[in-house]
Amino acid sequence: MSTEITEASLDRFPSMAAAKHKRHIPMGASHNLRTLEGIRTLDGRVIASEKLYRSDSIASLQSDDLQRLSDLQLRVVTDFRSQLEQTNAPHGWAMDQVKIIHRPIPVMGDNGRAELVRVLQEFDCAEDMSDWLSDLYRSMVADFSDVYANWLHSLLHEDSYPQLYHCTAGKDRTGVATALLLKLLGVADERIMDDFLLSNTLSADYIEARITGRARFSWMTDDVDSENLRPLLSVQREFLEATFRQIDDAYGDFEQYARQCLGMKSADVRQLETILLNDS
Repeated sequence: MSTEITEASLDRFPSMAAAKHKRHIPMGASHNLRTLEGIRTLDGRVIASEKLYRSDSIASLQSDDLQRLSDLQLRVVTDFRSQLEQTNAPHGWAMDQVKIIHRPIPVMGDNGRAELVRVLQEFDCAEDMSDWLSDLYRSMVADFSDVYANWLHSLLHEDSYPQLYHCTAGKDRTGVATALLLKLLGVADERIMDDFLLSNTLSADYIEARITGRARFSWMTDDVDSENLRPLLSVQREFLEATFRQIDDAYGDFEQYARQCLGMKSADVRQLETILLNDS
């Protein structure tokens, strides 16, 4: 889980200079930025270009990154980080016409860093960490559906685009947001999973740097097994499966969850499709 795991200087890995995927947008200070353009729905339509981008934190950008961000011609940036994360790593840039909207998802409470230290000290193996993370994913759709609903309803308006949305690592809170949106648009489950797992490819250098200690977290204590960081810094199929299983267990199916918790009516879904989808 990405909450509270970064300081202002996080994510400066020069090896990110080359794109790792056709939807990847490489940046020096952000390793998990990509467009949703071209993701195909079950009925053959695709997400349009220059609409939506998902990312890890863009709080600390260098001059080349700022130019690349400017080239996206964003109107809106949605920030899912907690208030403490935003305070510790505020957006250190300003661009004309870009509106930054904070929609906090403090999934580990008000002091996520302290919770991470506790969990890393408590668990003996990576499997325990994975189980804990699966529970955390379930909590996102159980406890923060109002935040996701607010974001999804904002996407019904043309002036919300182009938009970049992000958290800290761009894989957990951002990953769930993307999965919910793609599910509403009628993307196949396996394609949703493919996009979710793509974070592992785009963040591979970052993950290895953290695990090997080449870029050590300032808050991590010496008694923590660095291998226990791997599930924390990556994503696993089981995490997203747990998310949708929580929805099915609590509401019967995704359609009921979309109506009851996300407030997405059929007309709203059609509006999303009109704005975001093109014929292939």
